[in-house]
Amino acid sequence: MAEDVRGGARPRPEEGLTRRELGKLGLGAAVAAGGLLLGARRARAQDDKLVTEIEANAPIVSQLQYVNESPFPDKHCSNCVLYQGAPDSDRGKCPLFVQGVVAAQGHCMSWAPKPAAS
Repeated sequence: MAEDVRGGARPRPEEGLTRRELGKLGLGAAVAAGGLLLGARRARAQDDKLVTEIEANAPIVSQLQYVNESPFPDKHCSNCVLYQGAPDSDRGKCPLFVQGVVAAQGHCMSWAPKPAAS
């Protein structure tokens, strides 16, 4: 083993990790996993909000000209090919927005009609 600057032995890279180094790695992994879980919990909390209620969505809401009430009677989110909500729900997911849900009666410039049921 090589000597480190404090006079103690330190392992060479080919000798592997020490127990202390493994402990630090394990602790770091546990902290990172906990942070990911907390982040996922916050993201799930955002999933129930309308996209217009989430500040982080403001740029995409603006770019897509999304509104919660469609100005077009026959063009709204619930009859758009992108809408992923249940047919009878007032809100649903849209793949254009990472967080939040869109109003079934909403509209954006990416609206495209659902194909006719056959």
